[in-house]
This record gives sequence, C-alpha cells and structure tokens, in this order.
Amino acid sequence: MGWLREVTAMVIATDSPAGRVAEAIEQLTAHLPTPDQPTTCPMCSRQGWPCTGFDAAARHLQAAGVPVGYLVPLDLHPTLWPVP
Repeated sequence: MGWLREVTAMVIATDSPAGRVAEAIEQLTAHLPTPDQPTTCPMCSRQGWPCTGFDAAARHLQAAGVPVGYLVPLDLHPTLWPVP
C-alpha cells in the first residue's frame, strides 16, 4: 500500500465554486488515511484521523457550501458520520 490514497487530478476554473476552495480540497485529501490504516493521518503522524488538518479543511469547505462527503471515500464515512 502507498503512503497516500490514490487520487485523480482535474482542471477546474479558478472562479468556480470548487476553484475558489481548491487549496482546502487539496489539504483535505492530503490528510485522508490510507485504506490499510484508516485511523491514522499520513500527514500528522502523531494524530489519529480525522486530524486537525483534515478538520480545518473540512470546516473551510463546509463554510463555502461544498459538501465534504463528496470528497471523502465511502469507506471513511462511518468514521465521520453521524456526528453527535
């Protein structure tokens, strides 16, 4: 297994809703755990997942109206939701 999850790249207009939060999307996906270690952030070695880096990016996206669930692999949804 690799150090990070497999990702895909896409081109989006910088003035689109996704383009305006591209940096937060990159931060969020960088902090996703690998399938073989779903409770450990690969970027924050001393933190479990979800870590503070993921949380900060997720809050930024939510504030911008971008659904975080669209960017998180389905196998991680049970860890994030339901939120108490």
